Amino acid sequence: MGALPKIGSKVSLAERAYESIKNAILMNHFKPGDILSEEKLAEELLISRTPVRSALKALAFDHLVVLNPSKNIVVSDVSKEDIEDITVARVPLEAVAVTLAAAKADMDGLDNLKETLIVQKKAVAMKDYELFIKMDYDFHVSIARLSNNKWLDEMVTRVNTIVHRYLILSGSMRDYTAEALTEHEKILRAIGNSDIQKAEAMMRQHLNRSL
Repeated sequence: MGALPKIGSKVSLAERAYESIKNAILMNHFKPGDILSEEKLAEELLISRTPVRSALKALAFDHLVVLNPSKNIVVSDVSKEDIEDITVARVPLEAVAVTLAAAKADMDGLDNLKETLIVQKKAVAMKDYELFIKMDYDFHVSIARLSNNKWLDEMVTRVNTIVHRYLILSGSMRDYTAEALTEHEKILRAIGNSDIQKAEAMMRQHLNRSL
């Protein structure tokens, strides 16, 4: 397959395998419909099949792989209809997350968000769409993390994983990167000013028109 880095004999092999395979799926190295063989993945990652099997179970939980009628594990697809349904849940989740972040964010958290936007601005200038989408994911997930609510953090992360895939597959935000960056800057400014109402309003506006 050739898309995965070598892991070698290290601790937490299942988690490392999960992250490696997940990243390959998110970046479209493994495409919708591709069959993921435990044997081939283990061979490429230089590990046994047991941690690979655990990783694939976790990826199925994330809706990144599915079992097809032939009992093969394949990379799942994501449709515009899926994203429309996800957005129904995503908007209120992230609206709550950003209000909590605005109320609780510390300087370290704000600095991390600023660094994300610096990289995202460079991605716009370089027209590096994949990097922009990665930073978009990091921005939204980091805000959820600043909420200090582990359940909200987990749900926002899972939702944004699917959104990340859709944006890479569809290219639907390719012409919207500059506007999205501006909206991110406004959201960050509202968080930094502890302006809860503004942060929520900007997040809702951003999510309702970003896909």
